[in-house]
Amino acid sequence: MIYLDNAATTIPFDGVVRKMEEFFTEKYFNPSALYAPAVNVHKEVEETRKYILSAVGGKGKAYFTSCATESNAWVYNCGVKNKKGNIVVSMGEHASGYENAIALSNKGIDVRFVRLCADGRVDLDDFTAKVDSDTGFVSVIHCSNETGAINDIKLLAKRTKEINPKALFHSDGVQAFGKIAVNCDKMLMDMYSMSAHKIGGPKGVGALWVRDGLHLNAFLPGGGQENGMRSGTENVAGIAGFGEALKQYLSIDSKNISQLREILKRCLLSVDGIEVNESEIQSPYILSLSIRGIKAEVLQRMLCERGILIGLGSACSSKLKKNRVLFAMGRSMPHIEGNIRISFGFQNLYDDMEYVAKTIKETVKELREHTGR
Repeated sequence: MIYLDNAATTIPFDGVVRKMEEFFTEKYFNPSALYAPAVNVHKEVEETRKYILSAVGGKGKAYFTSCATESNAWVYNCGVKNKKGNIVVSMGEHASGYENAIALSNKGIDVRFVRLCADGRVDLDDFTAKVDSDTGFVSVIHCSNETGAINDIKLLAKRTKEINPKALFHSDGVQAFGKIAVNCDKMLMDMYSMSAHKIGGPKGVGALWVRDGLHLNAFLPGGGQENGMRSGTENVAGIAGFGEALKQYLSIDSKNISQLREILKRCLLSVDGIEVNESEIQSPYILSLSIRGIKAEVLQRMLCERGILIGLGSACSSKLKKNRVLFAMGRSMPHIEGNIRISFGFQNLYDDMEYVAKTIKETVKELREHTGR
C-alpha cells in the first residue's frame, strides 16, 4: 500500500510509538500529583512544552489541547471578546476555523470573509479593504490544507497592525508547523494553532501558541491544568509523542519531499486535461490537481483497489459535494469534481512515484473509455 494522504494524517514514527508506550506502562502517573514519580512526569510535559515553543521562535506560551480544531475553537470563542467591531477571516480556512466564523456571524458579529486569488492565497487588496480600525480579530491560515498555498503571514499581520494595532492576529498552522520555518513572534502573530498527527505524531493532541502579554479567557475551567487555561488531566502520552514526532520531523530534508512532488507532477502533466492548483509560494508536501471529465471519488476508489491511497481534499469536508476553497479560488464545478489531493510524508519513496503516475494514467484512461469522456 502506497499512502499519499499525509495532509489528512501521517503514519506515527516508530520512536513516537515507543515513547508513548513508556507513559502507558511505566510513567502512567497523573502529572498533578505531588509524589516524586508524578513530579517527574510533570517535568517531562514541561520539557516538551519548551521544545515546541523553541520550534515556533522560543517566546510566548504554549497550551496543549486535544487537537488543532480545539485550538481554533478556543481562539474564535475566547479571542473574540464581544459583538463590537468586526472580525476578518479568509475564505481559505480549514473547516474548524470557517465554521466557527459562521457561528459567530449567526450570533450577530460582523464577520468579513476575504477573497482568495486564483492560486489559493489571500487577496491582499481585498484583505486590506476589509480590515479597518474596528477590526478586533483576524484569522488567516498559514498553509492551505487543500492546495498547499502558503500565505505571507508576516505581511498580513503587519498590515493588520498598521491599520489597527489592537487587533488580534491568529493563524492556523496545522499544515505548516514542522514543515515550514515559523517564528511566531517575528511574524507578528498573537496566536498560532498546531497539531501532532500531521507530523508523525499521535491523534488527539494539539497546541495553541499565545504571545507574551496576551490574556485569553480560560477555555475549560476546572482543575486548573495548563496554568488554569485548559483544565483536564493532561494527555501525557500524547504530549510526549507530540514532542518526539517534532524532533524527528524537523530532521526530514524537505528537498527530498520537493523532489517527490516534482517527479510525480512532471509525470502526470502528460495526462490530457490535467490542471495543477499551486501557488508561487507552495508547500512541497501537497500536490493538488484536477483531471477534466473524471469523478475524483471514483478515481480514488479505483486507486485504492490498486494499492494507492490519495485524498480528495480536507478529510473534514470530503463528504461535501462542493469544495469551498477551490470554489473561492474561482474553479469551475467540473474542475472541483475532478480534483484530487496527493500529499507526501517521510515514508514515501522515489521508486514509488513512477508506479503511482503509471497507475493514475492507466486508471484515468480506463475511466474515460468507460464514460466516453
